[in-house]
Amino acid sequence: MVKSFRFLLNFAWVNLGAIFGFAAVVIAGCYITGVPDNAENGNLFETYYAMFPTMILLMLFLYAFAMCTNNLNLGLSMGARRRDFFWAIQGNMAFYAVVCWGLQLFMSAFPALANWEVRNKWALLDLFDGRVWAFPLVCMVLMVLGCLSGLVMVKNKIIGTILVTLSVFVMVGVTIVMILSSETRFMSYLLDTEWGWLWTTLPKAGLAVLAVSAVGGEFVIWRVIQRYVVR
Repeated sequence: MVKSFRFLLNFAWVNLGAIFGFAAVVIAGCYITGVPDNAENGNLFETYYAMFPTMILLMLFLYAFAMCTNNLNLGLSMGARRRDFFWAIQGNMAFYAVVCWGLQLFMSAFPALANWEVRNKWALLDLFDGRVWAFPLVCMVLMVLGCLSGLVMVKNKIIGTILVTLSVFVMVGVTIVMILSSETRFMSYLLDTEWGWLWTTLPKAGLAVLAVSAVGGEFVIWRVIQRYVVR
């Protein structure tokens, strides 16, 4: 298992480097365009900064997709045992989740530490405050979904493509809704309706569903990898 983990880690360093590089570009772009000193100076870099948690999740989804397609096929063709590779995938996903969790905490705290002007969009950065386990959990769930999408793609390219497309659209759609709720009274309006209790409990129910989905997804990944045929 250690050899399989180290094999996947070679790709993980490159992928994490891309995430950290993206964070550096966003921060530098904010400074260059004057975002920190002017709350009214909204631009693409400000939006990317606010969206950073969901950008991380999208990247992790794509990395897990590759891990369970190209990396899996290459690893097994080089003699890795299927059981060892499955556990190596788990270790790599946990490594991704911990590192990205630390980066998320840094990006959330940086505007206040650097005395940037406060703006509504920064509320998205604090989306997981008070629930320490929430962001790593969502990271793991998205990577499990990405891995499953990759395995489905190997079996059926049409269904796999549909699954990946829908997943990306859902993540982008959720991000857009969160941005609208931070800049308008959209969420306040929903909470004031007779269905307000539903919107209040929806995040907790969603996290519970994600946790159950992750466990079920892991079982499916285990079964598929055990029967995987190298192509």
